[in-house]
Amino acid sequence: MLTLRVVSFSLLAFFSGFSTAGILGIEPYRDAQLVKSNSQTGQFTEIPLGKISRAGSGWEPESVERVEGDLFSSLYKIHRNAVLSDVYAHYRTQMAVDGRMVLFECDSRSCGSSNAWANNFFGDYLLYGPDQSQFLLVVKNPQDIYQVLYINRRGAGDVMVRLDEVKSARANGTEFEIVAQMDVQDIPRIRRFVSALSADQNLVGFVTSQKTAGLSALESGDQLISIMQAGLGDRFKDRVRFVNLADLGRESLGINRVSFVYVRP
Repeated sequence: MLTLRVVSFSLLAFFSGFSTAGILGIEPYRDAQLVKSNSQTGQFTEIPLGKISRAGSGWEPESVERVEGDLFSSLYKIHRNAVLSDVYAHYRTQMAVDGRMVLFECDSRSCGSSNAWANNFFGDYLLYGPDQSQFLLVVKNPQDIYQVLYINRRGAGDVMVRLDEVKSARANGTEFEIVAQMDVQDIPRIRRFVSALSADQNLVGFVTSQKTAGLSALESGDQLISIMQAGLGDRFKDRVRFVNLADLGRESLGINRVSFVYVRP
């Protein structure tokens, strides 16, 4: 495990103990049929925090938080006569209570491509439907339990509901926590994220990289940092202090990614 001495912050730790009933006790919509469920411990899960769109040759949300912990996932099917807005309201009412924070929410085309969410992000073609009939909600409670809700109506008319719950254990005495992770080469998204900060808010960006044919992992990381600084320009580059982790970061930080943490004013 890597100890960061430049800035102390909490990486995500393993936690066990999911029950098959789920963590937060969400009551399914009336007459909802459980299609399948899955439980995994010590799982790295990406929590989506933005619209999904093309990134390089693939698709990914504009921002994610990678959580190491336990995942419980369930997929439900609801009859075709159900009103989509009623289904969404049923789940949202239960999820956005008791001090839970809404981290991201979208609907219709503001979420991006339904095909990308279904096949590229969730890896389940049963979630695919028209872009205009989708809903996505991400919440987190004070105990660091995340919930990700995705709803869409398939072409056959059935409403599909995917509900993921991820529980992580954070170290005691946390001063910093990862607030966003992005591909280091996605300069437009990085710039948008930094430009949206309040005037007194700064960041540390931990950069991971790997060895290439001509560069060591450390040299590659330095090069990526230079590219990001140039992309931020004179206006924003002083808002972020980049730290080169090269290939010494934990698996939860990914490869060729930048992990942002807030520096408290």
